[in-house]
Amino acid sequence: MSARDLTSLYRSYGPVIYSRCRRLLGDDASAEDATQETFMRVQRHLEKAPDSREALVWIYRIATNYCLNEIRNRRLRATPMKEVPELSGEQTEELLANRDLLARIVDRAPEKLRMPAYLHYVDGLDQSEVARVMGVSRRTVLYRLAEFAKNARKFAQRTST
Repeated sequence: MSARDLTSLYRSYGPVIYSRCRRLLGDDASAEDATQETFMRVQRHLEKAPDSREALVWIYRIATNYCLNEIRNRRLRATPMKEVPELSGEQTEELLANRDLLARIVDRAPEKLRMPAYLHYVDGLDQSEVARVMGVSRRTVLYRLAEFAKNARKFAQRTST
């Protein structure tokens, strides 16, 4: 593949990849950076790029992996919140407790369970879509989501007692 092919991939899939990164990372600037980094990685591995039918799935996977790594790295860097949402005291406590619980559950999940959990529970992709993005069978996705749910229930029970 050539630079012309990279340009074509960017024009075709750039907006979809940006949208994916925006959904995962939560802000425009981070999504722009992640989209740029995704296509830089595509450029480095352009010779491995699949045909046009599978190119989107391949690039989507690269973007997802990059964004999930960024999310993990953000937690390691832990920056303080600049603004506290305007909620009643009870709503704020519930929101923070749910976010904290979700972060702890995902952090403690085995690596192989994180991506399908994010794709299914956060992005709302169905199991077939998750399988296509990850390049695994639907049965594998079903198994990993069930294992994630089992682990999440156990963790939630331990933290509530």
